[in-house]
Formats: sequence, C-alpha cells, structure tokens
Amino acid sequence: MRALPGGGFAMRLITRPLPYSDRPAPLRDTAADAGLFGPETVTWRVMREPLLMLGAGRALLMQAAHPLVAQGAIDHSAFATDPYGRLERTVEWVTLVSFGTTAEARAVSERVLRVHTRIAGRLPASHATTRVRAGREYSAANAPLLRWVHASFVDSMLATHDALVGDLGDADRDGFVREWEAVAALMGVPGRLLWPSAAALREYVARQIARGPCLPGAGSRLVARTVLHPPVRSRVLRPGMDMVAFVAVGLLPPALRAAYGFPWTRAHAAAHAATFASLRAAHPLLPRRLRISPVHDLALARAQGRWPGAAAA
Repeated sequence: MRALPGGGFAMRLITRPLPYSDRPAPLRDTAADAGLFGPETVTWRVMREPLLMLGAGRALLMQAAHPLVAQGAIDHSAFATDPYGRLERTVEWVTLVSFGTTAEARAVSERVLRVHTRIAGRLPASHATTRVRAGREYSAANAPLLRWVHASFVDSMLATHDALVGDLGDADRDGFVREWEAVAALMGVPGRLLWPSAAALREYVARQIARGPCLPGAGSRLVARTVLHPPVRSRVLRPGMDMVAFVAVGLLPPALRAAYGFPWTRAHAAAHAATFASLRAAHPLLPRRLRISPVHDLALARAQGRWPGAAAA
C-alpha cells in the first residue's frame, strides 16, 4: 500500500472538529465543568487523539453487522442519501459526551433518544439471516440492541487506539470500559448488561459474532457499501476515501471481516500491519494538532475556568 494516498483529505478528516463541515466545535457551555469524564481520565487521553476518527468506519461496520441495527438505519436514517450529515451528527454526539459539560452531554443524548422513540419496524425476508428470522421486530429502545451499539463503539475506540497509538495498558483499557458506563446510562443501556473489563467486553463481542445475532445479512452489506464507499464530489478525494475504507476493514475482527465477505489476502494484512506500525512509530513525532484535538484543549481550558473570550462571544 502506498503511503497515505489522498493524504490531504485524510488530514482534513482527522483535524477538523467536525469532519465535512466548517462548523466550529460544538462546545458552547462556558461553565467550568469537566463533564462526564475530565482531564485525569482515560477517556480524555484516548478521545483527544484525532487519529481515532479513522476508527469510525470500523464502529459503523460492527454495529451494522447486527441485521436489526442495519435495518433501523435503512428504514429510519438518511445514511444512503446524506452519509456525511449522519457522520457529522454522530461525531457531534461523541464530542459532547466525551468533552462537553454534564449539561451538554445530557442534552445531546436526550436529543438522540427522542429520535430513537420513532425507530421501530420489522426485518424483511430479504435481509433475514440464519440467526435473525424474517419478521423479527426491532426498536431503538431495545436493550440488547443498545448494548451491541454501545459495545461496538467502545471496542472500536480501543481497537483503533491500540492500532494507531498503542500506549494503553490493561488497566487503562479496563478503565475506559468502566468510564463509558456513564454514557451507557445516558443512552438507556441497563447497567446489568455492561462489562467490568476490556477482556469481558471482547468476549461479549466475540460471542455475538461467533454464535449470536451479529452475522451480516443483505441489509448489513447494503449499509456497509455506503460506509465504505460514500459518494464524493471529486475524484481527487476518492483515493483518500479508499484509504479510510481500507483502515476500517483491516480493523475489524477477522471473523466479522470474513462474514461480510470483504476480500482480505496476506498482502492486505501485510500492508495494513506495516501502515499501522509506521503510524505508531511516527506518532510521537507528529505535529501537536495531529496528536491532540483542539476540542480537548478547549474542554481543558473550560474545566480550568479559562474559557477563551473569543470563543464565548
């Protein structure tokens, strides 16, 4: 794999506060409140990494592997007609629950939950699998589906950080999983369904793929095509999007990558491993803006009572 094809696009993707948008970071509350987490947490250390944006595709593919989650996206979202808008809204939610004040985190989560009240339906026969039958009802308020969506995100952030940065120990991973119980609570995931450690989370994910409902069907593949190949206005951007797709597919658990039917040869694996090894080695040498998000710096200043006057105006 050639180094960073379409690199200009990739740099814009990981350095803008909101990808595909010129809008500023969504932090607005000037209260000196560190929110759900704070400067000393594993979450701020992990989520401040701009490179983690490259794990967004992995998280979406993980979520869509559950046929009912994929069907909810097909029936009730603009994923096919407005994929960038949907990604922007997701990034805004992640930003606010990670770095917003407590009030901002609650408000954005309540907004998402209000949308979820309208998401319900049945799985059509054309999208059924051997594990999820045709006609099965789904709802965005269903606890097992919420659990899978939450697990997919937390697992993806850890997997991406390990691949691109690689400085987390087992205690850090466990801390990240437990810290995100606060977000799970805001999103309606019952505490009894969560995990005490990163290892327990990984075991749950592996079971769902090996024996549970998370076997991609036709609906999952439909969502995956848009995730991996969204429309672009310029052919100049296509190589960058292909690079992002390559990263996402390579980050998937091997069993899920095979279940989707994505081509993956030894050459793919070698190129993926070499790319990530290079990024991990180069990480300490990257410019600060490629190592620490400006959103993190703004949140830190706010938590310390130093909200910039220009941003507050």
